[in-house]
Amino acid sequence: MRKELFALTVVFLIFVAFPASLWGYQAWRTNAGDTRVIALTANAPATGGWVPDTIRVNVGERVRLRISSPDVAHGFEVPTLGIRVDEILPGHVEEIEFTATRAGRFPFACTRWCSVDHWRMRGTILVVDPANPNPPLPTFAPPLYQQLKVDIDAMHPTQNTPTQKPSAARGALLGIAIADDLRMKSPSDVFTKLRADAMLRSYTDLQLWDATALAWKRTAGDTALARGQKLYARDCAACHGESGQGDGPAGRNLPGMRAMDATMRKGPADFTDAAQMLGASDVLLQGKLLRGGMGTGMPEWRSLYTDEEMWNVISFLRSFVFDYP
Repeated sequence: MRKELFALTVVFLIFVAFPASLWGYQAWRTNAGDTRVIALTANAPATGGWVPDTIRVNVGERVRLRISSPDVAHGFEVPTLGIRVDEILPGHVEEIEFTATRAGRFPFACTRWCSVDHWRMRGTILVVDPANPNPPLPTFAPPLYQQLKVDIDAMHPTQNTPTQKPSAARGALLGIAIADDLRMKSPSDVFTKLRADAMLRSYTDLQLWDATALAWKRTAGDTALARGQKLYARDCAACHGESGQGDGPAGRNLPGMRAMDATMRKGPADFTDAAQMLGASDVLLQGKLLRGGMGTGMPEWRSLYTDEEMWNVISFLRSFVFDYP
């Protein structure tokens, strides 16, 4: 009799109590009071990317994202909402809660290098105000490169190339002041202007390049350079390489500028190429970051970067052709 009772207890636990507790746990996980739970799956881009890739929530609604990955490690970030999950390991579920306080479209992206198509892992959180579900679309001033009608697809070789890497530290010893708006002009433009100044006739070409390097570094500031370096390491180095030479593993098969000009090298831009970088203004580089490269494999960053982040990255790119202490 005792054996039969024991057996019945085991059967009850296996087939009734355990499934009921599991169901109850799942019900609790997916119905957390006033918090809406949304499952989000991070697949490698080749197998679907984010599912779903558009999440619709209401202003003021408390939301819990349960993010899982079936394949490789991913990251998750909604930059404009300040939401970030650094690591989503295969087979694990990461949760993060948020309440959107304003309506709009908020792009999100994977922040971990997950495959050669990592940059394609993007989606959108659509926040709707129930009291005003169809607001007029916001208007924005066109970016600076469009306002100035800069042709970002045209070649921009420098007219002058320094014999060695210009040094901001050496430039600090010269006392040459440069008052130009550096975003509008290329380093080559600034050097040419300095070289034409009769007051600077006694300086060598390299010294004027050193003064140009210093001007770019001072305009950027150390904080912006540090932030730009972090963004570059996270978002650019996989294709352009840690040293900026266009030799990152993810960029080996990209067409690069050869897609637009047969004389150009294949693959991502080489930021250490002084002949190209010193001929490019910051505004031109802004355009390339905002829009991406048409057919080159370069993605657009307008949807993910703030203006400040954009300029921080551009400031850091200068460190590949200027020697910053």
